[in-house]
Amino acid sequence: MVFGFITFDYIDRGLVTSALPVLTTEFHLSPILQAAIGDGFTYGYLIMNPVVGYILDRYGSRLAVTRFGIGWGAVQAATAGAFSAAYLVIARVFLGVMEAVGFPGVTKITAEWMPRQEKARSGTIGDSGVNVGIILGSLLLLGVDLIIPPGVAWRYALLISGTLTILLSFGLIFILYDTPEKHPKISKEELEYIRSNQEKAVEQTKAPVSAWFRTGDYWGSMMGLGAQAGIFFGLLTWLPLYLYEARHFTLTFTLAYTALIWGFGFIGEITGGFVIDYINRTRGPNTGMKIGFTVSSLGVTFGLLATALARSPILAVEILAVTFFFLRWSGIQWAVSSFLVPKEYAGQWGGHIGFWETLWGIIVPLAFGALLSVTHKYAPGIYMFVLIGIVYFVGTVVFTKYRPLLLKKAVPS
Repeated sequence: MVFGFITFDYIDRGLVTSALPVLTTEFHLSPILQAAIGDGFTYGYLIMNPVVGYILDRYGSRLAVTRFGIGWGAVQAATAGAFSAAYLVIARVFLGVMEAVGFPGVTKITAEWMPRQEKARSGTIGDSGVNVGIILGSLLLLGVDLIIPPGVAWRYALLISGTLTILLSFGLIFILYDTPEKHPKISKEELEYIRSNQEKAVEQTKAPVSAWFRTGDYWGSMMGLGAQAGIFFGLLTWLPLYLYEARHFTLTFTLAYTALIWGFGFIGEITGGFVIDYINRTRGPNTGMKIGFTVSSLGVTFGLLATALARSPILAVEILAVTFFFLRWSGIQWAVSSFLVPKEYAGQWGGHIGFWETLWGIIVPLAFGALLSVTHKYAPGIYMFVLIGIVYFVGTVVFTKYRPLLLKKAVPS
């Protein structure tokens, strides 16, 4: 269910960024406006992520996910009526407000439902909907484009995507449950299996969330994951334009190669989840999570460096495919809360991740656009991603320990 939800979350994002070559011509977009439209949903994200985390912990994932899902489907459909660049930016901001529930929701559901040895692959399976959503968004636009003129194809694709999102969200009302205890068909054996294999968390019932700010693990995790998101949102926004303008592919090949590259990301993310669960089970989550983030951060750092240096357009696509395979191991981030805070705080921890990731996700694509405006070249922005990849590694691997935050005494075993 989470996989499907996140897939629909990202169909719109993949669709709009893939349509940027067309939107640029129709609305006469500057590089800054290209960044604002491609990444505009993150502005709404920034506002809503901590709020959504509280709503998830207070009211449960069922109410939050379904209500916000219906809202973002409606915004997607309304975006199809855009008549100016300002309309597109405002619609993207409202989309972010509605979609902010997505990844805190993944965190909350993973914490409530998954036993310890399944958390990493649970997080990556849910998060891998990102890759599939972007692939489907690109392919949906490509398919509609073959039937309808390119100037209006993106509008029909948004209407289709928005309608399907609303239908999915209504369906989740009947099949999504906040906790295993509330599911009418769960057996005693299943419930015991889940609860007996979850982390023995630190008792934080009376500890304010502000206590997190006094821990190095919080800041290491948030800054590292924020840097990862800066690269992710930067690539989400600029990859199609990079292939179209810098590597001189046609629109058809741009859409096809965008889908291919994100497809490798999907394979890598699922692979990473199972590998890290195995290491977590055999060597502990501190070792497993550090290995996972090392592979992801160094993979994207060296991969993007190689992309910038590649002379052949086809070679650049091949390197990007391998780079995304390792970058998307980052989906294990949605299991992090399960190792650091009690499940009662999982939604809020996910909301904090969302806030910091969104902040980076706003700044980095805009910085890329500014560099492009000044230099008229894509290479400086790619090198900027390489430097941010180092921050990703230092934060998640060097400064973060994947053990319960020591805010109060541990719960007796």
